[in-house]
Parts: sequence; C-alpha cells; structure tokens
Amino acid sequence: MKPFCDLCGCATSSGSSGFGTLSNSNFIGLRYTHQSFESRDGIFTNSPSSHEYLNTYQLWAQIPLTQKFYATASLPFQDLNRTFDNGSSDEALNGIGDASVVGWFKLQFFKKETNDSIPYPVTKPLSNHSIQIGIGAKLPTGEFEERLTDRVNPGFQVGTGSLDGIFSLGYNYGGEKIGFSSIFTYYLKGENKNDYRYGNQFNYSGNAYYRIPFMKSALMPFIGLSGDIYEEIEQYDETQADTDGRILNGTFGAEYAVGKFIIGANAAIPISQDLFGGNVNANERLSVYVNFAL
Repeated sequence: MKPFCDLCGCATSSGSSGFGTLSNSNFIGLRYTHQSFESRDGIFTNSPSSHEYLNTYQLWAQIPLTQKFYATASLPFQDLNRTFDNGSSDEALNGIGDASVVGWFKLQFFKKETNDSIPYPVTKPLSNHSIQIGIGAKLPTGEFEERLTDRVNPGFQVGTGSLDGIFSLGYNYGGEKIGFSSIFTYYLKGENKNDYRYGNQFNYSGNAYYRIPFMKSALMPFIGLSGDIYEEIEQYDETQADTDGRILNGTFGAEYAVGKFIIGANAAIPISQDLFGGNVNANERLSVYVNFAL
C-alpha cells in the first residue's frame, strides 16, 4: 500500500494511511474516507470545543510504465464540516483537494538456486519479496484559506496551497496464503503564498493479511499498525507553538477480489495520540473503495 495521508493535512489529502491494494496490483478506482476530530480551545474540561467531520471522495490509480517502473496518482474532492459547542455558526468547506503524483521503482528479488535444483531457464523465477522506492509531489490544487489558521485545528482546509515533496520506501511479501506490506514515507512540506508552511511529516504503516481463495474470487482480511509524526507549523519563519504531534493507529479491514474488481474496506482506531499540544483528538477513520485491476 502507498500512503497519501497528511494530518494537519488530515483534511488536505486523501485522509488515509494506505494507497492501493494489498497485492500491490495496478488499478484505477474510487475511494471514500470519513474521519472526525474533536478540538478544544483551552486547557480546561469546559473550554470551548468544536467537532470536525471530513469526507473525502477520491479518484486514484496505479499505472504501469515499464516492468520495473510505475506511477501512482490521487485526486481528492473534500467535503468538510465543523460544528461548535458554544453556539457559533457552523463552518463548511468543499472543493477539489491537493492532487498527488509519485513515480515508483520496483526492485524484485529472484529465488535462490540450490545445488540439487534443476538449472534455471534464461529468466529466473521471481521470489515473493519486493522493495519499492517512490519519489513524487503533492500539488497545490486545493484552495487554502488563511483565515482558518487561527483555529485550534488548522488542518481544516481543502488544500495546503504548497508544493510538497514525497519520498517513500516500501516492502512487500506475498505468499500463497500469507502476505505482508509496509511503507515508510516522508513529506517535505513547502511554503505557500501566505508564508505558511505545514510541518514536515513522517508516516509509517504495516499490514499482515491472509488470503482465502474461492472458486473465482478471493477474500483477504488484514490487520496492522499505522502512524504519523508531525513537525511544527511555521509562518513568516516563526514556529507556531503546539502544532506538532504524533498518532499511532490500529488498522484492520478486508479486500474481496472477483474478476477484475477489488472491493475493500478498512478502519483505523487511535491507540495513542498527542496532537496540537493535546488540544485535538482524532476519532476512528473509515474507508471503502472499489478498484478495477489493469
């Protein structure tokens, strides 16, 4: 799986810590993600609070270029809503979010030849292990509104307004029954025209899955962990206090493959978190998708 997630930032990208399919197959598809946050403006239990609801409708794809190179792309549409407990007027935003494009190099390993084995043909058989290296960018296609940055959760935005670098390293193992996929991604955030820069971000995830074959289809339930570490936000070259954070999630879900179609659903439940000085709490995240294998 390839991630295109972004907290502070959680509302400015796909909003999920996975990209693609468990089997790392090429595809084009649609994904819907729902997530919510609770923000408290103060240190007391009765401090004013708000609730953010983020809905993302995403067109995404993994396209083969050559035997060793492929590209992934994502274009989200954001529908964001915020309610306040103190009676203030609700806020709503919607529109095209920030698109992402990443080029990947796939390093495939070959099976080791043993002394008593039959000599390999010209082309050696591939092993079940592979490594993926990705470099790409998140594009400023979504609108950024500076007036919203004074809220407790400044990630409530359709876009960041910045050009960001994406650097990923992934590992996949796919056996006949059991598989494992992991990905580590660093987001190098750029500064937008408002001299505002979201903190750099490190994302990691790993999932173990089990393949249950049927006559003409297969079910793959999975379980794993994912997390993010965020650096502080800067504006006018000054660091904004209490804008860094971390979160660790437990993840689970399943994919069902039939013919060329892959139908999936997954959930992420926070295990531990410390976001924006403890003033923002992430709730469960749910995602469903339908992909067409290429």
